[in-house]
Amino acid sequence: MTEPREQPLIIILADISGYTRFMLENQTAAVHGQQCITFLIETLLREVDIPLRLQEIEGDAVFLYAARSGDDADWREVLAQVRARLPRFFQAFIEGMSLAAEATPCACAVCRDSSTLKLKLIVHSGRAVFHEIGGRPLVSGADVILAHRLLKNSVPGSEYLLMTESAFRDLGRDMDGVFLPGEERCDEFGTVKIYVQHVGERWDGARQALLQLPEAELASRARLYVAGGIYGEYRATLHQLLRPTTKAGGLRRAGYGLWRFLTLPVEFLFYLAVMPRRLRARRARRRSGVPAASR
Repeated sequence: MTEPREQPLIIILADISGYTRFMLENQTAAVHGQQCITFLIETLLREVDIPLRLQEIEGDAVFLYAARSGDDADWREVLAQVRARLPRFFQAFIEGMSLAAEATPCACAVCRDSSTLKLKLIVHSGRAVFHEIGGRPLVSGADVILAHRLLKNSVPGSEYLLMTESAFRDLGRDMDGVFLPGEERCDEFGTVKIYVQHVGERWDGARQALLQLPEAELASRARLYVAGGIYGEYRATLHQLLRPTTKAGGLRRAGYGLWRFLTLPVEFLFYLAVMPRRLRARRARRRSGVPAASR
């Protein structure tokens, strides 16, 4: 067991806006809805690299941090890497949602409503205590609490980058784009100065960019999407077997599991062939000016 220690750090909370409403409106397809959220979170996690570390997945949010170690020069390099990574989170999220919307052949409410999900980032620079409880590493302290409090704020819109004054000093003032100053009132913290950059609605632009990719890369993106989707299906099936959402006997659960594990490889091969063709067809329709068929 390591001794508790306090260190400076950058806290990043990546929050999927609209998650609660999305799940409530799609209760009849709860497993599918959670797969969609899982796909998006995994899309974000693929962007996590040193110096960023994953602390926890908190439902619809991802708690990341970058801790200071070394001298001032090392810390400046860490800040530069985090600064460069922040815009990429939005880009990866939008690309992931656009690919899902364009490639999926599914017409269910989950896929139809997935474009309502947005991403907001809360970034705070402060200090935290690094310790362990029951062998599990934890990051805690007042600055961690403040960052989480800022998830609930008065900023209009649902797609933005919000920085506290300390984070803006360390990161934001050297970033591209316009940051609007503001204030938030947080219980026990008083008035907190913030800086907000609105990302804006970029879905159409992201889809256009997706469909303008070279033929080989477009097909590769579709195959990766299929592989990720089938992997999610396997995980969801296993979760249903171990923790079913409704009461079911052992024999019924075993039958369901066997059926899913036999049919999923067939689905994988089918969609592996269908997805690239679907994307190519969409691109051809858009280039010819023919509206895409509604799902």
